[in-house]
Amino acid sequence: MSNNPIIQVKELKKKAEQNRQMHFSICKKANWINKSLHALVLVGSSATAVLTFAEYKTFLPWISNLTDGEYKLIIGVFAGLVFIITILEEYFRFGEKAASHETIGKQLTSFIRKASILETYEVISEDDIDKLTNEYNYIHENAPVIPDRTFLKEKQRLRIKIDISKKLEITPHMSIPFYKWKMKITQFCGQGNRSEDDGSEGQR
Repeated sequence: MSNNPIIQVKELKKKAEQNRQMHFSICKKANWINKSLHALVLVGSSATAVLTFAEYKTFLPWISNLTDGEYKLIIGVFAGLVFIITILEEYFRFGEKAASHETIGKQLTSFIRKASILETYEVISEDDIDKLTNEYNYIHENAPVIPDRTFLKEKQRLRIKIDISKKLEITPHMSIPFYKWKMKITQFCGQGNRSEDDGSEGQR
């Protein structure tokens, strides 16, 4: 890390923004999975209850060859699936996972605000830097683990977001989907050219 106080604050703020993006993204995904599983359990339980009290003859107009044994088997399989989903919901605890990542995301948001305020100071003391660093380390140490795959994916998403934001400052009316597509093609072609250059150098 640089010895310049302003740069130190900016670096800590940059790390915090990146981690906040990741934690909120994990929180959003875990919340979606939790709500989906919960909805499936509710709908499945209600359907099982209705099927249990109904008779197989009720469904004969739609399934003419349905028998009482087959009907009971279907109810059993359906109830088993609902039970498995309930176990998955309880085992993975997506709700708790979402809450823990959301808490860290909010703490990082408060940290970023403090860092932004500190950036405006004419003089930033070493004590200010130490307090800010200690606070970031404390948040980071108590944060739930971010999987490597999620870390890389969210870092890429954040960098793309920053790149688009900078481009919009120059050309505010540009098409964002077209720009993203253009940059992918440019990067792909650039990688292809570098591969060809490396191969040519290897033959010399």
